[in-house]
Amino acid sequence: MRPKIVGAAWENGFRGTPWRGPLRKLALGLVLFVSACGIRPTDPIPGLEAPSGPVENTSPALYWVSGGSVVPVKRSQGSLSGYDVVALLAQGPTTSEQNRGLATEVPFDAAPATVDRVADGLDVTISTDVSLLSKAAVQQIVCTLLGLQNVGAVNLRGGGHSLELQKCA
Repeated sequence: MRPKIVGAAWENGFRGTPWRGPLRKLALGLVLFVSACGIRPTDPIPGLEAPSGPVENTSPALYWVSGGSVVPVKRSQGSLSGYDVVALLAQGPTTSEQNRGLATEVPFDAAPATVDRVADGLDVTISTDVSLLSKAAVQQIVCTLLGLQNVGAVNLRGGGHSLELQKCA
């Protein structure tokens, strides 16, 4: 028995469903065209500059008072944030650090604090009046924060007063 010839598909060599021939290419083209609709290109959206360099020091040092000046002491507890720093300085050195003659002049009520990155450095707001802080307490906070994020200067605020553009001396 001979196969029955049914239209041009048998003559072109396309047998079976019509999706195997020119209609398949047309359907694929239509799907690609429809899936590309609706997405329009836009101009870049402006924002702040990306930070350069490390944002956070992974081997932090806290600055403690020893003999009237501030000295760095490495901590092995990993990275710290600015919020942690003021609280740790306010709590004071560990027992082993105290045995080495280290102390803090940052008052206990200085924490909690907020730390924000600004164009010229860091804005730090503490929970106590900055005009009442000793020079050593200011240096403890400033040096420790700039050790974590070397960004220029620290603007220290609290109690309605401010100490602008403080650097680690």
